[in-house]
Amino acid sequence: MTSESARAWTRLVRLELARVIRSGGVTVTAALLLALGVYAGWQGNRSIQAADDAAAAAEAAYRDQLAHLVAFYPPATEAGELLYYLALPASQPLSRLSALAGGRAEVETANLRIRLLALEGQLYEPETLNPSLAAAGHLDLGFILIALLPLFVIAVSYDIVSGERERGTWDMARLFARPRRLVAAKIGARAILVGGLVASLAAVGAFLTGIEADDRAGWAVALIALHTLFWFTLCLGVAARRRSSTANAMTLVGAWVALTFLAPAVLSLANAILHPVPEALELTVRQRQGYHEAWDLPPSATMADFYRDYPEWSGQTVPEDEFTWAWYYAMNHRGDQAARGASRAYRDVLTRRDEWARRWSLLVPPLAARLALDRLAATDLSAQLAYQDAVRRYHERLKAHFLPALFAAVPIPQVDWERVPAFEPAATAGEASQAGFPAAASLVLASICALLVAGIPAAGASAGRGGKAA
Repeated sequence: MTSESARAWTRLVRLELARVIRSGGVTVTAALLLALGVYAGWQGNRSIQAADDAAAAAEAAYRDQLAHLVAFYPPATEAGELLYYLALPASQPLSRLSALAGGRAEVETANLRIRLLALEGQLYEPETLNPSLAAAGHLDLGFILIALLPLFVIAVSYDIVSGERERGTWDMARLFARPRRLVAAKIGARAILVGGLVASLAAVGAFLTGIEADDRAGWAVALIALHTLFWFTLCLGVAARRRSSTANAMTLVGAWVALTFLAPAVLSLANAILHPVPEALELTVRQRQGYHEAWDLPPSATMADFYRDYPEWSGQTVPEDEFTWAWYYAMNHRGDQAARGASRAYRDVLTRRDEWARRWSLLVPPLAARLALDRLAATDLSAQLAYQDAVRRYHERLKAHFLPALFAAVPIPQVDWERVPAFEPAATAGEASQAGFPAAASLVLASICALLVAGIPAAGASAGRGGKAA
């Protein structure tokens, strides 16, 4: 392309961009999306700040509760009695990217307070959101960019060629530029408009939430860009067919509904049928049954079950005819033993469902992009399960710290409360590329397919015109 041709093409892009911006509703819609982006970014930052405040409040509540219990009980009281009430904080900090993709963080807590009692019930008891409210969904930046932005792309792209033909200006426009250059200018103008809107939304989100520029944020930006490109190529594939603007709009809106709502709903239904999830309540029921049954067993039987998991304490014995805190916490451990099989089965089914959903979501690029954003933001199922594993490890560390005091029946003042283990948050699972690459590949392949579809009718139309000329 010569410099003169480049200048001419640039003028075409500038004129087309001005025409699109002046067209009805484009400016208003772009402003509305920006306003929603500002609100979503503010809401995301508020959620992160609320999680940080909750973690700080849990730590302060633990310190206040410990001070109150130490002051309330007489010095001769055994430490086991205080530990019955003491709740220790186990808070998982939210990633800054959770403002982009809230995922399961909106409906499941990562701010438990753990007691030394049976653990399994404690993992599933909290409920952070009314289910009826959760069903309405959550407005985050990911929802705006994945679900709403394609409508804007469709609105400015569905009549790239058909609109000119229906207005009777296509033949006149061809006098000033070749058709391919004219179409390229139209696409370029719309790409600049949508790209500027996406960049503005990303900048607003990064500014409001303080997202760090790391590899996970980089993959998130790449996925959003590829998802926007996918919808551009899909619009081009539909607009390249010689049909009316109304038909193009109906086809593209139908594709948006199918890819954004219907296909994910069908996959979710199929997943639920293929991998039915047992009730989490069953874990609590089995745990309580295992615990309550121990009241009718001799202490030696309960301790034998305990020693199977902790053989290092098998040399310690408890009286058969009196209450001891070592025996009481062994009873609670027996409750966890009773629920262990159900807990593993529950987690296995959840894991299989998650893997199945990720595998089949690659056939639905918008869904694949959304799930990948959740994983990059550490708000998906794997992050929640990793948090639960971290809580389980913490519970074991607490046992290791307090069991000597329980078996020795030491009084409260003799326990070093300042050296109680602190919770160690779960690390983010997997490399960022592992989370982002499959969805990126799905988006690229889908875009290539859309471009191929766009090329077939164009080639057919050219051949038809050539045959007539011959």
